[in-house]
Amino acid sequence: MSLPGFAPDNTRLITATGQGLVAGNRLALSARRLPAETAGVLLPRGAGSDRSVAVRLVPVPELPEDVLVVPEQLALEYGLADAPWKLSAVEAAVPATVELESPAELSLDEATRRVQNSPLLSGHVFAYGDGQGQADEWIDVGGHPFRVRSVTDRSGQALNGVLSIGSETRIGVFAPGVRSAVDIVVLADCSGSMGANDIPDVREGFRIRKDLRVTRMEALKRALRTMIDARAQVDGLVTRFALVRFDLTTQVLFPGRDGMAEVTTAPGDRSLEQLRGAVTLLKHGDQPTDIGKALHRAGELLYRHGVPDNDKLIVLVSDGAHWAPMSEDRSGESVAGTEDPVSTMEELHTELGIRLHAVGISDQTLFGRWWDDYCKQQKVRLQPPQHLIPNHELLQQLVDVAGGDRHRIGGVEVLEEYFAELGSGVVRSVGAPAQRRLPALQLDPGAVTAAARRTTVDPSRRELWETRVETVLGLYSEICAASVPRLGYALFDAAPPADLQRLRRIALSHMDFTAWLAAADKVFHERIHKSVRFPKSDPKYVAKLPLPALVEPLWDGRLGEVHGLRNFFLHNPEHEKRTEEQNRQVGEVLLKHTGKYAVGEEDAEGWQRLQGGLLGNLSAVLADVLDLLVSPPPGQGEPAPAPVEPTAPVEPTAPAAPAAAAGVRLMQQGW
Repeated sequence: MSLPGFAPDNTRLITATGQGLVAGNRLALSARRLPAETAGVLLPRGAGSDRSVAVRLVPVPELPEDVLVVPEQLALEYGLADAPWKLSAVEAAVPATVELESPAELSLDEATRRVQNSPLLSGHVFAYGDGQGQADEWIDVGGHPFRVRSVTDRSGQALNGVLSIGSETRIGVFAPGVRSAVDIVVLADCSGSMGANDIPDVREGFRIRKDLRVTRMEALKRALRTMIDARAQVDGLVTRFALVRFDLTTQVLFPGRDGMAEVTTAPGDRSLEQLRGAVTLLKHGDQPTDIGKALHRAGELLYRHGVPDNDKLIVLVSDGAHWAPMSEDRSGESVAGTEDPVSTMEELHTELGIRLHAVGISDQTLFGRWWDDYCKQQKVRLQPPQHLIPNHELLQQLVDVAGGDRHRIGGVEVLEEYFAELGSGVVRSVGAPAQRRLPALQLDPGAVTAAARRTTVDPSRRELWETRVETVLGLYSEICAASVPRLGYALFDAAPPADLQRLRRIALSHMDFTAWLAAADKVFHERIHKSVRFPKSDPKYVAKLPLPALVEPLWDGRLGEVHGLRNFFLHNPEHEKRTEEQNRQVGEVLLKHTGKYAVGEEDAEGWQRLQGGLLGNLSAVLADVLDLLVSPPPGQGEPAPAPVEPTAPVEPTAPAAPAAAAGVRLMQQGW
């Protein structure tokens, strides 16, 4: 699906601030143009970049048909005021699971609570895993950023592209080991079917040989060693561990006595070494499987020997041998009926808060390839023995009743990935997201309509502004050419054409002015040679410059106004840390250029006066600099002009005038 006509040539872009519907990556459109909420892709095309942004498009009946409301922060970040853009609706895949990593400042309990209660997760749109080195994806939950660790479909495969969290999506929260304490019992299936060698041998991400395979038991042991190596890198909270082998019976292999033990990296502690030894003792036998009895044993260990406030987790690793009751005339491996596994696990979760992760070894595809190869080698056509066929139906049912934690299926690489994560942290299931509740649009539709009408600039004022900007750009170009022969280097590095083009824009609002100010600072401050970028108080430093007299126009405060206001408006747009002195300094600059201490958000006249004053500063400074560069050097023995006492630039970090909780700003495109 596409949204024809949503482009700068005929769409008025309005920005919104404060709390409300339009925030983060949520955009609002007229319901006459967008019949239902959907995912979208916003493609800014400025500054030499074609970065796409996944957005959530929400229809609002009261909005004008040709208006798009975007969050101010998103508009600033992607330069929507100064470059072409395109908006399209797309079909987003709905993940079966999404795993989020909690931020460092939150405990696992608090992180889980916030995710569980967030009304904005259901329907949230994000882009993930495009395979092109995409940076980490973050989801804001109640003001805290959670990193997306993994996204999978119903088959457990990773999902990429534009995604939307659905009402059935299962959410998990991961906390690294340094911030989470968890007691873990690993149940290792040692029944006869674990001897099947249908697992491709994968090391360092590569197949050793096409026909080389290892047994399911060997794959499990490799994965457990990976977990131990990961745990050795983490000095986290106190964690207790037990390794239990099971078939028809159960046996605790670690610790050596019946119970659980801490696994630490403390000097002189042999727990990791002992755990490695226990893994070596794992081997498959010829018995069937009693998963119910194994779960009961694990629950008993966690109840009797776990740390009271720690999370409690059972990790069941099995090939999922056929578990349905078998008649007397059938043979092969099955789950014995001592304990009903599903009801046992449900009771452990409900009564004791014990969670379960299930890791299924092998799958139908791996087994099918192995069995086909076996039949070809033997030159026979046989049906495979039922007890060898991997079946993860029971594992999934156990996960469903135990908090919905992860269920993974596969070979060596899947096992090693899971256990590496288990060694470094813990995942807690949240379940499905809370019911979707979007806040109301924070803008008054009447104000939006009024702001949308302000789309033109008086032609005579535009012409005068263009002339003044051309003068400044001409001086800038001449300085770039004249400074190399006089100084030995360019006083200004060449600025990108997109930044120079932004200087031509006349401000219609605070938003427009801020975008212009950012471009001016990039061209005339960030790209000036480092030797004169900031005032230095040491006269000896100034005397060593190729042309010391340059510091007088560059350090007299006129350029400092541009840089100081840039920090003022962009470093802290939410006005959280302003001081009285910072507000006073900026108020004086505003008074100097506009005749008043504060400029309203939509006061186009005021912002244009301030813009014009700063442009005049730039023109005068550049003219003075060019005069010095092209003037004859001082005669032999004639002293150079004494350096001026530097005037500190304005450096506050918040606007002088308090901003409204929510604002309406028009972003004019082009001329």
